[in-house]
Amino acid sequence: MSINDGLGSWASNNRSLHFILRNGDGVETDTLNALVTGAIWRAEQLEAEGLRSASQAWAEVSSLEEELARVFAVSESEGRIARRGAVRAALKASDYARAYALADVYAAEEAAPKSIKASLRKMLEEDARGGRASHGRPLSLRIKTS
Repeated sequence: MSINDGLGSWASNNRSLHFILRNGDGVETDTLNALVTGAIWRAEQLEAEGLRSASQAWAEVSSLEEELARVFAVSESEGRIARRGAVRAALKASDYARAYALADVYAAEEAAPKSIKASLRKMLEEDARGGRASHGRPLSLRIKTS
């Protein structure tokens, strides 16, 4: 079985499913966490080799982290980690529109603590200062910390 068979094929038949993908296939959160870990490792290796495919690998990381963010509430540490990971990976993939859109959605969550809003804002600001343009967005981001 490979990842090319689709994430749903990674789900074990012997365990209860905790997560349903958009295509209807079920995946346990442990499996999804393992997929994220593998995707991060792959993206880091490709990036270390200077390969252009690293950007695509980081996009995969962002998508997987976004799926985890759907499973875990922002009030849970796993949820906050996944939200930061989805935004950070989108930035590494140079998908700035996605990074800003995810940050906006996550910061607008009613239960989002000030800490996650501040950390998302800081991540976007640091990326903008890191030699990249502000990607059409002003540094006075819409993410409010209060």
